[in-house]
Parts: sequence; C-alpha cells; structure tokens
Amino acid sequence: MNYELGAADVQWAAETARAAFARWRNQKGHYDNRLNSHFKGKLGELAVEKFLTDCNLKFDSHFRFAERENLADLVVKIKGYRQILRVDVKTWGEIYWRELGRCVAVNQLSGLKKKADAIVWCVAEIQEIPQTPAPIQLRLCGWSTLADVERAPVQLTGIDKMRKVENHQLPEESLREMASFLP
Repeated sequence: MNYELGAADVQWAAETARAAFARWRNQKGHYDNRLNSHFKGKLGELAVEKFLTDCNLKFDSHFRFAERENLADLVVKIKGYRQILRVDVKTWGEIYWRELGRCVAVNQLSGLKKKADAIVWCVAEIQEIPQTPAPIQLRLCGWSTLADVERAPVQLTGIDKMRKVENHQLPEESLREMASFLP
C-alpha cells in the first residue's frame, strides 16, 4: 500500500526531525541517534495518519507533539470511542528493509508493550532530508501485534561496521495485511 506525501508534509517532517534529533542528541538509545532516522520516522507516521484518514477512522496523532513522545505515535478510536488501538510506526529506508527491517530491540520491547498494541511497518524511498522538499513515496508494508513481535526470533542485526543490536526480527511474510488492520 503506497502513499505519497506532499512537499509540505516533507518540510514538516524535516523540521520536526531536526527538533527531535536535537532533543535526543546526547541520549544513548536502542539504536544510533541519527537525524535521517528521525526524518524517516516522521514520514512513516504521516503516511499512517493518511491511511487512517482514508479509512475514515477517528484517531489522535501524538507524534505531532514533542511533549507526547512517551505515548504511542497514534491512538485509533474504535466502536464509538469504547475501544482504542495504540499504534507505533517503524520506518526504514528501502536499502535497509531486507536485512534490518521489521526489528524491535530486545531491550526496547517491554517499554513498547506499555505504550502500543500494534506496529505498522513502513519503507521510505529516501535516505536523507532533501535540500528542497518534494513529494516522497512511502510503502505501508503491513502490521504486527506486540505479541507477534515477542514471538519473533531474536538475532543480532547490523550490517558492515554497524553496531550489532539484539533484535526480535519478524520475517516479512509474517506481516499482517494493511486491509486487516482494523475489524
């Protein structure tokens, strides 16, 4: 499932990524803190927001507010607000999807389970913030429950000289179809 983000969305993602990178610059995390990772993350969140809008769903976009970084990226309101689905979005660049995509760090999983029920997996066809914002294509590759992630095999991931990280990595064929995202 592909989504195009316009130049205004790309500009917002770039500005927001720069601010997030500055906030987390000196913080050690599960993965290396990189500006382009924040940028791709914001693009993925915007694409999932568009998907939910296209599905005529009601939701809160916590990713749009820096003070809500400890919450799920999006919270979908189901059945007249009687239920919610807390959604985290994970986005990779196309060149990393095959070997590094669909990963959640082992030591990240418990915290993720406290704030999210599902993960939507995205791929961005861009690696870095462009000098001039232009439309960008993103692919929503599928989704997983946190139980799916917990059952995924644990392995060290990282290519070339990257720091190796112990991750739960889901096989691509195990991802659930976006068409089945909500009942």
